[in-house]
Amino acid sequence: MKYVAAALVWTLTLSVAPQLLAQTSAPQPAGPVVLPDIEVRGTTPLMGLGVPREQIPANVQVTTGERIANRGALNMTDFLAREFAGINLTHVQNNPFQPDFSYRGFTSSFLIGTPPGLSVFVDGVRANEPLADQVNWDLIPTDAIDRIELLPGSNPVYGRNTLGGTLVMQTKRGFSHPGTSAEIWGGSFGRLRTLLQSGGHHGKFDYFMSGNFFLEDGFRDFSDGHVGNVFGKLGYLDDVQDANLSLTWVNNRLTGNGPLPESRLKRDRSAVFTHPDRFQPVLWFLNGNYRRTLSSQLTLSTNLFGRLLDVDQFNRDVEEDVDARTNQKGWGGAAQLSYQSQLFGMPLTVTAGVDYAGSTLDHLIAELEGEDDDDFDDDDLAEHDADDEDDVAGFEHEDEAEGLEIETNVKSDTHAGGPFFTFTLEPIEKLAVTVSGRYDVTHLKIKDRLAGDDDDNGTDASGAHTFDRFNPAAGASYQLTDDLNLYASYSESYRAPTAIELTCANPEAPCPVPTAIVDDPPLKAVKGKTWETGLRWSPVPLLQASLAFYRTDLKDDILFRNEPQSRVLGFFQNVDATRRQGLEFLLRGRWSWGNWFANYTLTDATFEDEVQLFTFANEERLAQVRAGDRLPLVPAHRVNGGVEIELPYNLWFSFDGTYVDGQYLRGDESNAHKKLDPYFVGNAQLAYKTGRFDIFVRFENLFDEEYESYGALFENALDDTGLERFLGPGAPFGAFGGVRVRF
Repeated sequence: MKYVAAALVWTLTLSVAPQLLAQTSAPQPAGPVVLPDIEVRGTTPLMGLGVPREQIPANVQVTTGERIANRGALNMTDFLAREFAGINLTHVQNNPFQPDFSYRGFTSSFLIGTPPGLSVFVDGVRANEPLADQVNWDLIPTDAIDRIELLPGSNPVYGRNTLGGTLVMQTKRGFSHPGTSAEIWGGSFGRLRTLLQSGGHHGKFDYFMSGNFFLEDGFRDFSDGHVGNVFGKLGYLDDVQDANLSLTWVNNRLTGNGPLPESRLKRDRSAVFTHPDRFQPVLWFLNGNYRRTLSSQLTLSTNLFGRLLDVDQFNRDVEEDVDARTNQKGWGGAAQLSYQSQLFGMPLTVTAGVDYAGSTLDHLIAELEGEDDDDFDDDDLAEHDADDEDDVAGFEHEDEAEGLEIETNVKSDTHAGGPFFTFTLEPIEKLAVTVSGRYDVTHLKIKDRLAGDDDDNGTDASGAHTFDRFNPAAGASYQLTDDLNLYASYSESYRAPTAIELTCANPEAPCPVPTAIVDDPPLKAVKGKTWETGLRWSPVPLLQASLAFYRTDLKDDILFRNEPQSRVLGFFQNVDATRRQGLEFLLRGRWSWGNWFANYTLTDATFEDEVQLFTFANEERLAQVRAGDRLPLVPAHRVNGGVEIELPYNLWFSFDGTYVDGQYLRGDESNAHKKLDPYFVGNAQLAYKTGRFDIFVRFENLFDEEYESYGALFENALDDTGLERFLGPGAPFGAFGGVRVRF
C-alpha cells in the first residue's frame, strides 16, 4: 500500500507541477524517427570533438533518448537489445532491471563473479563498480539519457575492462530539451510508472530535471519491487565555454528470485525456488563537466565527480541465508585537449588526456543462522555508526549480533587511471588513419578485518596488487565511393583482476561468491586483442547498411570454477585462451511515413585451450573442456528488427521482434547437454499523437512465447530430484496503456 500511495502522490505531482513551471518553448509534435548520418562524438570518455562516422574504423552504433521513449521499452537495456546488433540479455534474476548484458560474447552484469568485459560511461564517468567491475543498470537514469554510443572492440582509450566494447552515454540538458512533459502508464504484473521532466534556459543558463517512479508485483511469486530516481542538471553555455553540474539520486528495492528447476517450471512458470533475494541500493552521484574553446583549433574538456553508493543485499539459498552490505565512496576526474588543424596540408584531429578514479569500499557479509522469517529485514540486524577506519558500517561484531556469523569483512582501496591519446590523419583524400593508445595503471589494496580472529582459519586476504600495461590501437577507413566506406582496425586492451577475484583464487580454500574472501595467490591480468574489418554502404538515399567481421582473442581469461564437492563453493582461475569472433549485418531504412531496421549477428565464442571445469553431470564433478567448445549462454545466431509506420488519424504503429538461437547452459562448458530452446519474442505499440498528447497501448511478448533466456545445471537439493536444468523463464504476455503530456 505504501508504494501505491507514493505512486498516487507522484501522479498528483505530475498533474500539478507542470502548470507551475516556466514555459520556455512549445515542443513540436512527436514525428517519425528518421535516420540521418550521425556524427560520432564518443571516441574518448569525455566525447570531445565530433568525428564523422566514416572515419571511425569500427562498427559504431548510435541512438537517442527520443528513440528510446518512442519505442516504449521498459528500460535502457531492454531497448538496446531490441534495437542494436550483437546485444543479448540473459535474465538470471528475472528482474527486468538486473539483466546480464552481453555484446559480442562479452558480459556486463550486476552479479558479482560474472566475468566482466564491457566498459560503461555516463557523462565521462565509468559506471563499472570497483568490487567486481559489475554494472548496476538500475542506477543509470534512462529517462535522462540524451545519446548512447556503442563502440566495439578492445579500444584502449577507455581503459581497463574494455575487452569487447564500450557503452558511452550523455545526459540531457535544457538547451537541447526545453519544455515540460509528464507520463504515466501501467498494466500487467502490477506495473505502474510515472515520469516528470522539465528543461529550459534563460539567457546563457539552462536547467534540466527528471524524476521517475516505477513499481511492480512481478510476473513471478514474491517478486515485488520499485525503482525511483531523480536527475537534475544546471548549466552555462556561451561561444567560449560550456559548464554543467549534475546530481543523480537513486533509491531502489529490487527482487530477483533466480532460475527455477525444470520440474517446477513445467508445473508453474510463476513459481520461485528460494526467496527472498533482495537488492537495495541508494546512490548519490555528483558530476561536473567543463569545456572551453581555447582557440579556433584547440579545446579543453574536464570533469570531476563524487559518488556514494550503499547497497544492502539479502539472499536466501538452500544451504544458507546471507546478508551483504557494501558502502562505497568514489571520486575522480579527467582532462583532455582536442586539436583540429592540418599537418603539412593533411587534415588532423588529435586528442590527448589523462584520467583518474579512486574508491574506498567496505564490504561485509554475514550468514544468518536459525532464521525462519521470510520477511527478515534490516531491523533484525544491529546498526553501527563507524567513527574509525577499522569500524564496519552495517553490522556489529558477531558476538553482539545474535544469529549472525560474519564471513567477510574487508576494506579495499582502488586507484586507477592513466594518460591516453588518439589522432586521426587524412594523408590522402578519402583515407583516414587513426592511431591511439593508453598507459593504464590499476592499484588495489585490500585489508582483511577478520585476520587474526579466532575463526579466521589462518587466512588473511590482505594485500596490495598493481597491474599496468600500455595498449595500442590502429585503424584506417577509406571512402571508396560516395556511397561505400571500407575500414579495418587492430586494438588491444586488458582487464585487471577485481578485488573479489583476487581474494577468491585458491583451489585449496574455495569460497562461496560473494560470501567469503580468503587469502589467495595472485591472478594474471586478462589481455585482449581485437581485429575488425567491415564496410558501410548506402546504395540508395533512404537505406543504410553496414557489415562487420571481428575476432577478439583473450589471453589469461578469468572464470569462476566450482569446487567439485560443493554446490556453491569455488574459486577464480586463469584460463589460457578464449575467443569471440563473428559478424554483424545491419540495415536501416526510412520513408516519408515511417522507418524500419533489421540486424543479423553471428557470434562464435569458444575455448581455445583444454581446461578442467566444474560440472554436476558426473560423479567426479569435473568436465574436460576442449579447444573449440562453445562458451555457455552465448547464442550463435541472433536476428532482431522493427518497423514504425504512420497511419491515418494521427496514429502510429510500431512492431519489433527478436529471434535468439539456442545456448549451452552454464555448467555445461564441455557442451555435453541439451541447449536452451531457441525463441522469438515480438512486441507492438499503437499510439495516438497530437500536438501535446500521446495516448499509447503496448503489448510485450505479443504471441505469449514460453521461453527461457538463462539456464544452468544444478543438483536440486531442496526437492531431492538430483541433477536438473535450472531455467530463467521469460516474461509472459503483458498489456500496458498510458498517456504522455507535453506543456
